[in-house]
Amino acid sequence: MNLKETLEMLNKVVNDNKELINNEESTKQFLILPFLRGLGYDTYSPQEVTPEFTADFHKKNEKVDYAISINGEPKIFVEAKSMNNKINKSAPQLSRYFSTFPSVRLGILTNGIEYHFFTDLNNANIMDSKPFFIFNLTNYIEEDFDHLVKFSKNLYDYESIKNLAESLMYTQSFKSVIKEIFESPNDDFIKFVIKERFKFKVTQQFINTARPLVQKCIQESLAEIISEKFDVTTNNQATQERATDISEIQHEDKKTYYTTEEIESLGTFEEFEGVNVVLPNSESYKKLLKMKMEEYSVEKGNPLSDFFVSSVLTQGNAIVGYLVGQYSNQQKDTTLYTVKSNGIANFLKANPIVEETGFINARLGSRTNKNTNEKTYYLKSCLTNLSFRDIPDLVSKVEDIDKFFNSIQ
Repeated sequence: MNLKETLEMLNKVVNDNKELINNEESTKQFLILPFLRGLGYDTYSPQEVTPEFTADFHKKNEKVDYAISINGEPKIFVEAKSMNNKINKSAPQLSRYFSTFPSVRLGILTNGIEYHFFTDLNNANIMDSKPFFIFNLTNYIEEDFDHLVKFSKNLYDYESIKNLAESLMYTQSFKSVIKEIFESPNDDFIKFVIKERFKFKVTQQFINTARPLVQKCIQESLAEIISEKFDVTTNNQATQERATDISEIQHEDKKTYYTTEEIESLGTFEEFEGVNVVLPNSESYKKLLKMKMEEYSVEKGNPLSDFFVSSVLTQGNAIVGYLVGQYSNQQKDTTLYTVKSNGIANFLKANPIVEETGFINARLGSRTNKNTNEKTYYLKSCLTNLSFRDIPDLVSKVEDIDKFFNSIQ
């Protein structure tokens, strides 16, 4: 049973058994443990999922509900509550657990319905007071599911999780600031707007006079941006009618950027161990990149490279791995490498030439951790306005990624 199926099953359990799951033990048994199994953790192995984990806490006889170990070392602490208990934003008990084990960088507080994920962005080994991500079992969107997949056993990588936590934290903060400015622009923002276009001295009296005008301009500008981007009117009824079509509009924009013939010219397709394999046509990529040879790079793509992403492996909606190909013998022979999405750095170490030359059909990007200076790598399509998912047969769905990788090694 994959994660998506597990979540569907747990939703049914909640709906059919609300009155019976009425304490912490039944919540653990019927909701939390199956959820952890859905993430790939072996709840039947006390070496991997240890219940009532004892640590040297400040209070005697205080235990963690579950400690999850990866490679024999505790990495995640889980504190469980009854399904009937609402979760508070803070988790002082879990925080005490967290600070005891330096190897533990992820804390989960849950009542079986909501899962609050905590880490230590502000101070190392001191759990943040607020969760960076909340997953609701009975009310989630695809983006939430994509985030959740990153906590699964086969993808667990703290640096990736930390990047996610930072991204979500900044996103929430930026949205909050932007919303406050749009609803009630402060003096500094109004002054900034005025000085961008006018050179006279801005007084407080003028700021107060301009405030309602700036508010009106913000609202009208947003309406114009939305209208221009999605070709919808500001009429509420028309907006509602077309809201469901936005994803289709964006999809059509991508398809019209390149013709069907151009997309189909990107490569030939074969099958390997149950997944599709694409063998890129370098000449087609050269034409579609529309760049001079001297501009080819790791960041923009390099049709002269021997390396290419042969297949994108997905689990649910998340990319969990790649088949990376290497041409040899004047593109007559091909070697395939299996690379998990969080194992790109290891692939680059084994093939340093890729970091210098790049891929035919992919851009190699990286993020640098501000504290450790370590790089986290990721891959994206090198073609403007065209993702890997838009290239025919490039995406291959894999139900059990561990089984797939083990079977072809």
